[in-house]
Amino acid sequence: MALTLDELDGQYEVTSEAVTGPHVPNGDGVTEIQNGLTFRKDRNGMIWESAFTILGPAQVAMESTVDPSHAANAAYLRDVQGNPTTAMLTYRTVLDVTWPGGGLVLSGVIEHGPEKIRLTMKKI
Repeated sequence: MALTLDELDGQYEVTSEAVTGPHVPNGDGVTEIQNGLTFRKDRNGMIWESAFTILGPAQVAMESTVDPSHAANAAYLRDVQGNPTTAMLTYRTVLDVTWPGGGLVLSGVIEHGPEKIRLTMKKI
């Protein structure tokens, strides 16, 4: 089944977990994809902007830019060397597309410096 941008549009529950590394940006929550783009502020005040490109029936490329400049004082990201930073960062990955039980799920691993983060987005 070929995935279309119309099928990709909608609200998603976003969860993340550390595979390796001590830090996960914790962008968990709900986001909405419209025309392959998202924009949201997470509970820490970080702004996430993402773009999704369909690569084929079972893969979607994702590029997410995170801006922590509006976040709470204790919120930070890790640069590619693993150092704490409040600078904007961009994460890139390819997500696998599955349809368990007929529902769309995007999942994959983001590799950023010494960290690997498993990302799952379930359409709700």
